[in-house]
Amino acid sequence: MSFNKNRNETPNVNISELKPLENNLNVVFKVTKRSNERTVKNRIGKTQRVCDFTISDPTGTITLTLWNEDIDILKEDSVYKLSNGYANVFKNSLQLSKGKYGSIAEDNTVFETINEENNRSVERIADPRRDSNRNRGRGNSSQGNSRNKRSPNRHKSDNFEDRPVHRRHNW
Repeated sequence: MSFNKNRNETPNVNISELKPLENNLNVVFKVTKRSNERTVKNRIGKTQRVCDFTISDPTGTITLTLWNEDIDILKEDSVYKLSNGYANVFKNSLQLSKGKYGSIAEDNTVFETINEENNRSVERIADPRRDSNRNRGRGNSSQGNSRNKRSPNRHKSDNFEDRPVHRRHNW
């Protein structure tokens, strides 16, 4: 790893080195394939565009998912740099995403070869976010149920020491 004058800048990562749930990734890649664009509705009913791109570098290949206006940035057979991206797992496949705070810009790197044999998105990966919560709230798990250990009739804001003292009337 080379010395960076800008301490906030992270070094470039090869596609073969990506791990699930990594963030702040900088990846230089070549677009090898673009899938058909599709539209989906988000949780509040707004229609959004989404498109998957197959991207490669000399160490491997992965799927990059882009949304809305970001789709129009990439062209096949061109080289780009993703800055501040993240790796996530979707339907047990490792994918790369730009996210809200990431950026994509053209890059002048020339790849003499690209590795399409090592496709990281084809590997089946358990979603670490789901596995860590697998036994929560299900019967007799070793962790107990997902509720706090306080009484189910008490609210977390119930702090009896902070309540005013209510006195009975002395009639």
